[in-house]
Amino acid sequence: MNWMMRTGGAAPALPTAEQAEPALLVEALQIGLVGARAVTPVVTGLDLSLARQEVLGLVGESGSGKSLTSLAIARLLDTRSVRVLHGSVRLFGRDLLACSEAEMRAVRGKDIGMIFQDPMTSLDPAFTTGYQLTSVIRRHTAVDKQAARRRAVELLGLVGIGDPRRRIDQYPHQLSGGMRQRVMIAMAIACEPRVLIADEPTTALDATTQAQILELIKNLARTLRMSTIITTHDLGVIAEVCDTVAVMYAGQIVEHATTEQIFYHPQHPYTERLLLSLPRVGVEQEMLGIPGAPPRAGDFPPGCRFAPRCEYVTKPQCVANPVPLKQLDAARGSRCVRSEQLTLQGVRT
Repeated sequence: MNWMMRTGGAAPALPTAEQAEPALLVEALQIGLVGARAVTPVVTGLDLSLARQEVLGLVGESGSGKSLTSLAIARLLDTRSVRVLHGSVRLFGRDLLACSEAEMRAVRGKDIGMIFQDPMTSLDPAFTTGYQLTSVIRRHTAVDKQAARRRAVELLGLVGIGDPRRRIDQYPHQLSGGMRQRVMIAMAIACEPRVLIADEPTTALDATTQAQILELIKNLARTLRMSTIITTHDLGVIAEVCDTVAVMYAGQIVEHATTEQIFYHPQHPYTERLLLSLPRVGVEQEMLGIPGAPPRAGDFPPGCRFAPRCEYVTKPQCVANPVPLKQLDAARGSRCVRSEQLTLQGVRT
């Protein structure tokens, strides 16, 4: 029996048989930057599917559109500067982009939990961790202050914060970076959401704390049976916790597959270059970077967006026309016209 049922709150409605799969479905998502004279598309035609209880990694270089996509799913974009131009985001069949802001406030925290990449700027420095946690709990459940406080203490203990009864009355600046991130995780899972989005959850943390936070997210996703999206530029994070991977480049998904397929048998040259740039402990090898730079928003090449940096490019197939995301089998797809001809390098064993 989950906590919300124990305390008398409304348990999350189970999805109907028709809505059982996927948990989250993003179709034809287009996001644009709002300028003085025009709106510049930065994420274009993005399709993403998240199955129930799946942990999906969204990976790519900085500026690829990962965080914008995550924020768009939760309807947290600042529409004065960036907005969704087209597409749909369906949570168990319900289109979130069609919801009013009042409806979304009920969805956030209860149905979708969000872990932001910088807890120091996401937590309010003027309020204690306990106040911020209990505010989330009381907004979405019918409990009194005492019950909400007991739940907040329970959550702090669940995410591995020692002496939670003392920490609950402390302010964010009195906590370490790792502890602040654990508080953010506690807030995200407070009402046991069905979907959890973690936007670069280990940014600015040391290696030991990163490993602890990743293990915590993985265990919570399994225990609470959440569908989870983790956005990151770190392939080590992907290898640690994700079941499947979607690789983003210049506002598009260029490859999606299981984690094992991505690491050992990539089907897109960009994925290969990301893997070849990984350092390996105890292995003497040259680290290969990716030549050139990603295209600027609104100045995308007419063909494959990775073509100017790709060593396998052929003309005119690669450069003349936009390249669609081709489904190679039930589990994977690639946005490369030569994916079935090339033998690309994965992680070296």
